[in-house]
Amino acid sequence: MLSRIKQLLLLTETDLNSSSVTLLQQSVLRIILSSGLLLVLSIVLHSSWQAYQINAWYIIAITTVFYIALLLALYFSSRLLSVSKTLLLVIIFGAGLCMLFFIDNFELSKLGLLFVYTAPLIALLFFNARVTLAVMLLNFIPYLFLLYSTAPINLFNFSITLPATPIYLHSLLFLFFNLCIPLAVMRVFSTLKRNALTLGQQNQLISQSNQLYQDIFNQRSKASLLLSVNGDIIKANNKARQVLRSITAEQRNITDLLHTTSAPQTAFWQGHDIECMLTTEPGIHVLLNHMCTIEQQHHLVQLDDITPLKQLHQKLASNHQKQDLWRNYDDLTNLPNPSFFLQLVKQHADSGGLMVIIRLCHIKAFNQQHGYHTGDELLAAFASQLKAVLPENVIAARLRGVKFALWRPLSGGSTSLTTEASRLVSFLPQQLALSVGTINPVFEAGISISGRQHASVEQTLEQCESALEQADAYNCPLSFFQPDTLQQRNAELQLLSEFKTALQHNTPELWLQPKVKPDGVIESFEALLRWQQTDGSYAPPEKVVALAEQYGLIAQLSSHVLHKAIAIIKRFHQHKLHYAIAINLTGSDLLAAPFYNELVHIATHQPTLLQQLTLELTENSIAKHQQPLFDKLHALKRLGYTLALDDFGTGQASLSMLNKLPVDTVKLDRSFLLNVPGDPRQTQLVQSVMLMTKALKLRLVIEGVETEVQQRFLSSLGAEQLQGYWFSKPKPVAYWLVHFSQQKSEESAAENAT
Repeated sequence: MLSRIKQLLLLTETDLNSSSVTLLQQSVLRIILSSGLLLVLSIVLHSSWQAYQINAWYIIAITTVFYIALLLALYFSSRLLSVSKTLLLVIIFGAGLCMLFFIDNFELSKLGLLFVYTAPLIALLFFNARVTLAVMLLNFIPYLFLLYSTAPINLFNFSITLPATPIYLHSLLFLFFNLCIPLAVMRVFSTLKRNALTLGQQNQLISQSNQLYQDIFNQRSKASLLLSVNGDIIKANNKARQVLRSITAEQRNITDLLHTTSAPQTAFWQGHDIECMLTTEPGIHVLLNHMCTIEQQHHLVQLDDITPLKQLHQKLASNHQKQDLWRNYDDLTNLPNPSFFLQLVKQHADSGGLMVIIRLCHIKAFNQQHGYHTGDELLAAFASQLKAVLPENVIAARLRGVKFALWRPLSGGSTSLTTEASRLVSFLPQQLALSVGTINPVFEAGISISGRQHASVEQTLEQCESALEQADAYNCPLSFFQPDTLQQRNAELQLLSEFKTALQHNTPELWLQPKVKPDGVIESFEALLRWQQTDGSYAPPEKVVALAEQYGLIAQLSSHVLHKAIAIIKRFHQHKLHYAIAINLTGSDLLAAPFYNELVHIATHQPTLLQQLTLELTENSIAKHQQPLFDKLHALKRLGYTLALDDFGTGQASLSMLNKLPVDTVKLDRSFLLNVPGDPRQTQLVQSVMLMTKALKLRLVIEGVETEVQQRFLSSLGAEQLQGYWFSKPKPVAYWLVHFSQQKSEESAAENAT
């Protein structure tokens, strides 16, 4: 019954969420008419009975006509809305005028004019502003009549006054003003509130999407412009403003800032490898590349400042290396690239020399704090100061990223490799003046010797790389090559190479370890990497992850883990299993744009997956990156991801940081459970963490439960969720599918037995 009434009055959930104005007017009209018909019915019947007793047939006719008019208005509301709403307005005026003209009690007849005063509100609900203003002006006539008339109008010389007429009129006005109109306005306000809420949610999503776009665009390491079809600069990142020497680039057209003679001026920004010059500073050369065309025919353009390379080109105009300039020199630092560096060393290394690889430390954190353009500024300033102070016999180069190489011939009077290395390292800049302030660079160095009587130049470079891996910026910044470290590094590189191949063939798997309630009931799983090598053994996951992170493979690995986890969730769904799967990530994963964009894409296109997907980040990886990572985590939280802080208590996260993190779950590291419950201090520490997480309204997972005693003890403390070998070691997905299948069979058998 209730559902039919909702359908009649257009109050179903679909109707309420509709943005159609016509549907809203139909609903409001039906509410007024339906409530009016029901409420007036008793008045019509009673007045007709009284009129029948005194043979006042005209009263019965008048009330019947009005009631039929209301029925017709309700009937036409679904087919001819314009007729229905016009008829309602006519009924209101007609009812008011009947009261005024045909009731001989002047005090009662004036109530009809009050009824007419509702006409502007009805016109406002169903008509435009002009009709509403016309009705408002029309109401001045009855208003003036009330002011200046002292007697009723006896237009047709008959009266419709009945003994109960005062009750009828007051009841009619009460019902109309107190029920019909408020219910109709309530329907309008309900729709407005719903639309406002929907609009607010859409604005929030748009704001979040725009924030993500701004984040991705501004963090591009290359100077980037977003241009309109006419070349107007819609958006310029910080690097682009620096290249264009303009902080107001977004208020100008690209033709105002750049010009070119090597291509037509018309739409030159849509070309590739276009050499341009700044209009305000013709000596500044810029290489322009059109990257792609996006929606609304906007163009994404990338800029490179090639002024230093052009200057080098001019200096080497008479040199035979001119043709190889672009290929042999790094475009950011203007230093020789690795291959050219090796050529130069081979030309001068007949008598042996000292080679050093220098790695600048903490550059990733510096980039995240100040932006990649400032990181590029740091590298360029470091190279510039280094070149200015190096002796002529020292060859410097940029290898890749934040690594630089130095080579100098061994002096005849050299007595110590350490002395020679220290002398070479002393040329490194100790202080750099940048746009963000002055910094003191921190470095690590790997050192080895090249020459005929020693290893080849290529081998020496490899030895330096091996030595560099053993260096520590604070405890041992200078590390000398040792043969055994090279063997270890070669073994790691071999393992890494095999793992890359395994990733290409999608062979690394995820095994699942359950997270359970204190009574052992499984609530969710943690996905752990397992890779079986060709000899049948499983590579240590910690070593594989460490190598992947060390050699820049971590984002690819995390992407593999993410897609494997999603596949497991979908496979579980096929078996009607709905357990959450947690995957382990590092802070650097989320700061890698491709992987972060994958997470955003999943949240946008497959939002239902987020209910069964948890992202676990280690405490140290979060503490290392601080604010840039916090912003990403908050964005992912808004998108709907469940976040967990892993290995809590072993890293550098402070309580204030924990309060800022948008995490839902904290996982206490297994090391806290080694001597529980035997060690009172450890036991008290676990209890403190439980109280703290409860106060912060965070879910706590206690890892490393390996004995029944620990399970019972933690259960007595009120632990929510446990994980450890006591319940299960990590096992393949197939095992768990069989396990749950058998569990269902046993439960069915038990039910049948009872």
